[in-house]
Amino acid sequence: MLNAHKTWLLLSSAAVLWPAAANAQGQSQSTPPRLDRSAPGASASPQNPADASEADAAQASNKAGLDDIVVTAQQRNENLQKAALAISVVTGEELLEDGIVGVDTLQKNVPALQVANASTGNFIFIRGVGSFSVSPTSDPAVAFNYDGVYVGRSGSTTGAFYDLERVELLKGPQGTLYGRNATAGAVNILPAQPRLGEFSGYGTASYGNYDAYSVEGAINVAAGDNAGLRFSGIYSQHDGYLRDGTSSDKTLGLRGQLKVELDPKLTIRIAADFAHQGGTGTAATYIGRFAFNPAAGAFAFTPSNLPVSEGLYTPAAQAYRQTGAAGTIAGRFNDPLAFRQYVDSDLYGVAAYIDYETSFGTISVIPAWRHSLRDILSANAGQQIGNTAEADQTSLEIRLVSPTGRTIDYILGGYYFSEDIDDDVHNTSGSQAAFQISKVRTRSPSVYGRLTFNATDTLRFTGGARYTSERKNFSSSSRTLQLLCTIPAASGGCPNVALLPYTTSFEGQPVRPAANLATLPIANGGSVRRIDTTATGRFNDSKITYRAAVEFDVAPRSLLYASLETGYRAGGFNPDASFGPEHITAYTIGSKNRFLDNRLQLNIEGFYWKYRDQQLSFLGINSVGAVGLLTSNIGRSVAKGVEVEALAQVTATTRLMANVQYLDSRYTSFTYVTPAPPYTGCATTPAASPTGAPFTVNCAGFPLFNAPKWTVNLAAQQRLVLSDDLALVLDADTQYRSGRYTNFTLTAQDYQGSTWVSNAQASLVVDDGRWSVTAFVRNIENNRYQTFATQVPGSNLYVSINAQPRTYGARLSTRF
Repeated sequence: MLNAHKTWLLLSSAAVLWPAAANAQGQSQSTPPRLDRSAPGASASPQNPADASEADAAQASNKAGLDDIVVTAQQRNENLQKAALAISVVTGEELLEDGIVGVDTLQKNVPALQVANASTGNFIFIRGVGSFSVSPTSDPAVAFNYDGVYVGRSGSTTGAFYDLERVELLKGPQGTLYGRNATAGAVNILPAQPRLGEFSGYGTASYGNYDAYSVEGAINVAAGDNAGLRFSGIYSQHDGYLRDGTSSDKTLGLRGQLKVELDPKLTIRIAADFAHQGGTGTAATYIGRFAFNPAAGAFAFTPSNLPVSEGLYTPAAQAYRQTGAAGTIAGRFNDPLAFRQYVDSDLYGVAAYIDYETSFGTISVIPAWRHSLRDILSANAGQQIGNTAEADQTSLEIRLVSPTGRTIDYILGGYYFSEDIDDDVHNTSGSQAAFQISKVRTRSPSVYGRLTFNATDTLRFTGGARYTSERKNFSSSSRTLQLLCTIPAASGGCPNVALLPYTTSFEGQPVRPAANLATLPIANGGSVRRIDTTATGRFNDSKITYRAAVEFDVAPRSLLYASLETGYRAGGFNPDASFGPEHITAYTIGSKNRFLDNRLQLNIEGFYWKYRDQQLSFLGINSVGAVGLLTSNIGRSVAKGVEVEALAQVTATTRLMANVQYLDSRYTSFTYVTPAPPYTGCATTPAASPTGAPFTVNCAGFPLFNAPKWTVNLAAQQRLVLSDDLALVLDADTQYRSGRYTNFTLTAQDYQGSTWVSNAQASLVVDDGRWSVTAFVRNIENNRYQTFATQVPGSNLYVSINAQPRTYGARLSTRF
């Protein structure tokens, strides 16, 4: 339920803009319309009026060659080829044509990006750095910014990929302009804005196998020559990709915007959005089980021989589950999964964008509020984990961006982020049931600045810094029930004791000891023990991060740049312990070039990243034996490599693309302790003292997770002109990734070998794009490679999540 200040934000925003729209309508006869380049299909989208003429000139010069793209990654409008930073861009038209509807499908266009999709959220990695957790007690390493607003929870990143201007992927720490916790990079989702004084829009509908259909569209309505309304939405769904019907999805997204140019210097935009995610969410399959052989002092793994398309709920999968050990109950095996997994999440957002042009720069003010309600039952880890959560975040950013072309260009700003999360996690492994309720409160103010000294017409020096303060408060209460075998049967163990069922609350459990550490006996030699824990914590820290860079225009269309930048990710809490902040120092050198009369683009980037106190989030068992999402500081790592991008407009109708990344990554320090012999590919050492933690695990020398050494993207497009108003457009692309590990235990089961994934489509285009009909096929090889694998907590089973299968279908689109 909205509280008073949220209601006030919504009502006051509407109160400001509706009269403004009426005022703009009244001025429509005397004020000429101005071109707005933020609509789909435009190559440039200047938001700073001072930069509009530069964008216009850049676009006019490119009619015979490659288009220029204007980006706002550095808080000002600039040509992508002039932006001295590591960035990849996917335009709104490419997103639509490639069927990209989420961060997980974006990775096919960006070699540096690796995403493991799960029902609880997206595990986003850039060059091997990211997070396996969507826990509210830790923050993602990759910042997700929706329409200029930071989104704190990776589980709140669905339902946004429609009617977009572009997606910007920034690689490496963003220590000044995107300072909060962006140690690995940032994903900027930029919706198409209303076009002033114009009636236009588009619609597209597709249908394919797995009963997949999607309807997407937008309509832009003039509210006078200087105002525009834009409404857009998407509904997509598909049946389950697994035999048991799981890995299904139903997504709804709606967005409304009002943009008003009150005068040539003042522009105001209000945007509101809603998204719902349903279906079962991404699901897993059993791939085998492991067992420890005390005589050999080693583990042995036995494959399940189930296909990766099986799922967890088929009769064969449920039967296999019952061959896995049920935690600490000797001689007892798992029961079948009792409840089918599901996702039921709602996301809301509203923001205002106020831009005022002055002689000393453009002042921008962005107040925003986002809210999420999540209800999930996941079996991705091979056991049932329920989560209901409500997250409420507000933010305010104020910045001043100077006009370009002065001796010193500057960006100055302040940012305030506030987030409150109520989180309820309930799960059972059969031998234990855990119920944890947590409250996390974050307050994070920061100030930042960046100066660029234009030493000559071709040489520039940039320096910037950001001061960030992090204040977090955490409280949790948990009740854990543990099933014990107290009177073993003659055959050994307690093979007939009843396991603890999955329930959404502690009160729903059939056996509940009355007090902490109390034990109740149950039938067949078992007993149930109760463990209550409470925890509170406070984290107060501050950090200054910085950037230093130099850039040199070697030629009119050739840029050489180098930068040093630092990043910081705040510490946080586990239910039983805290963890510290993460730090990165990144060195980058690059060159961006256009040759052959603007028909060939060649960009090269070299990078060297050094992490210390690196955070690792994972599903594990805490000190009281409860299963949960945990985060630890594991040590240090280094990632270095080269990325090369080539784009060629071979003829007016033929375009070729190649993008290659070489990544050499290693953990230079990676240790943790565990109370039992761990199943891991890392070196393990028992403790010398019997009173200490018995096993130390050392994974130094291994590559980072989701970090293939080689990634190669190749694409081609051929346009065949059939008549004056009819053309056939053929597209094909493929991606190669060398082997990589998908989880931190670094076993052979966590390793995915090299993969190829290819896609193709053919489009019949009528009247220069006004209508088009497309046939497409994705993942031609039907390569269902592993994106994530994990041991089932409290059991000896292993599960994996795999990529989508081959999909195909047809799409009809129109623009007006």
